Amino acid sequence: MMIAEPLFHLILIFSVLLPLVSLTVLALLGVAEKEVDYWQLEHARLRLEKELQESKYMQLHQQIRPHFFFNALNAFLSLARLGKNEEMIRGMEHFALFLRDSYETKQPLIPFKQEWAHTNNYLAVQQLRFGSRLSVSVQMDPDGERALIPSYTLQTLVENAFKHGLEKKAGEKCLAIDFRRQGNWVYLRVCDNGNEGKELSIANGGVGLDNLRKRFARLFDLPTQLVLQKDERGWTEALVVWPYVPGDEG
Repeated sequence: MMIAEPLFHLILIFSVLLPLVSLTVLALLGVAEKEVDYWQLEHARLRLEKELQESKYMQLHQQIRPHFFFNALNAFLSLARLGKNEEMIRGMEHFALFLRDSYETKQPLIPFKQEWAHTNNYLAVQQLRFGSRLSVSVQMDPDGERALIPSYTLQTLVENAFKHGLEKKAGEKCLAIDFRRQGNWVYLRVCDNGNEGKELSIANGGVGLDNLRKRFARLFDLPTQLVLQKDERGWTEALVVWPYVPGDEG
């Protein structure tokens, strides 16, 4: 029995097109699979790069610690010898809280309120060491307490102020912290009179300043700023500016 001409044409077209369509689909699947593999590899590369940067940051951050630990223990011993047990106990409580918080795993971004609590324990120990010779001035904008900040930012800036300025200064040691939100931006200033009137040098930046600058640039989409400069008093000022991103209420 002969096949009708229109049906024959349909069968012929189907026979020719089916292999072509199959090859096209297989090719597209291959391309899609390659794209998926590429994005998976790219994601893994970025994750490893981020972990490496965080690891480098923590290594740099810990370089300051032995110096502070040694001085804190000496301060506790001095208080014990003088029989100032209550002051020693308060200092050790702050020191213990500082240690606990230092070795906790943190998110890359935390509320400023949490960052301040950690740094405040550090300052309490330093106040114990230097007594009336150390003056700490703090101005904080309550409207910005929820602002997210890279963890250990304030801590690193304050530690650098002591290590590269206040530790070596004779007489009155002054530290000023100013934190405020202005619209969609957050400003943090950490100033000290440790190198008052002297020219700034690379050493004044400390081991963590460049690393902090890179972390801010990586964690925020909008421009950020981290500079070391002299303020109107001739004090060393570390200024950080970054976009306001609110964290959780808690």
